[in-house]
Amino acid sequence: MKKISLYVACFALTLGFTSCKKEGCTDPTAENYSVGATKDDGSCTYPQPAQITPPTYNPVFAGTFGTLVAIKTVATTSTPLGDVDTNIGTAVAAFSENGGSTFLPAGTVKCNSTALNVMENHTYNYTVTADNPQGISFGSTINWEGDGSTWPAFTASTSQVFSTVGTITSGNPSTSSNYTLSVNSASGADSTLFMLVGTNGYVMKVVAGSPTQHTFTAAEVSSCGAGTGILEVVGLNYDPQTIATRAYYLINETARVKTVTIE
Repeated sequence: MKKISLYVACFALTLGFTSCKKEGCTDPTAENYSVGATKDDGSCTYPQPAQITPPTYNPVFAGTFGTLVAIKTVATTSTPLGDVDTNIGTAVAAFSENGGSTFLPAGTVKCNSTALNVMENHTYNYTVTADNPQGISFGSTINWEGDGSTWPAFTASTSQVFSTVGTITSGNPSTSSNYTLSVNSASGADSTLFMLVGTNGYVMKVVAGSPTQHTFTAAEVSSCGAGTGILEVVGLNYDPQTIATRAYYLINETARVKTVTIE
């Protein structure tokens, strides 16, 4: 019996006897699209959107100060079934004797008994982990403590409330026009921060009270860059305290975050 060559087997397709298809990625929008592929093998890969994180607003003050910031973040993600909110509790802290030019270590710093991570510049923050995806739990009282280092040991607490920040109602920004960042409600804040973050940078504005919107200029939107973007509206409440002659600013932040496309 003679062996049928691969060429003959493939040629037989035109006669309806069999088929020879080259497997690969057949989606022209994929990164690994194969021009010669005639049968999709499920191997297509696609560009991933830029991963961006909005900066934490941690205000600095004159002279010697400590800032202790508890943050409730509500992140909104759009799904085929509608918008889904995720609640996360985080915290940041910083200590300075020169108006924020440099920061000092304060040993182990805890918020509600949860230890914060120490950064290279001696600031502190807590980020969620797979073991604790919802982060720090905040009740009616926020308790802080540091066991001391260059900055002395301290304990502090505040019963100030978190403000209310409603759902972000704004759509996708455009780099060619002014953009109004809005929420459907806001109340109980000493001041409110509006922020637009893009792949090239961010713009933000802090205004007094609890306004529900702020307009960024087209130039400001353009400076953030086109592509994946993040909207953030933060209500801030301040509780200034003096502890062992040093000024501390205990701040509660309620942050609404939404992912958008900057067009």
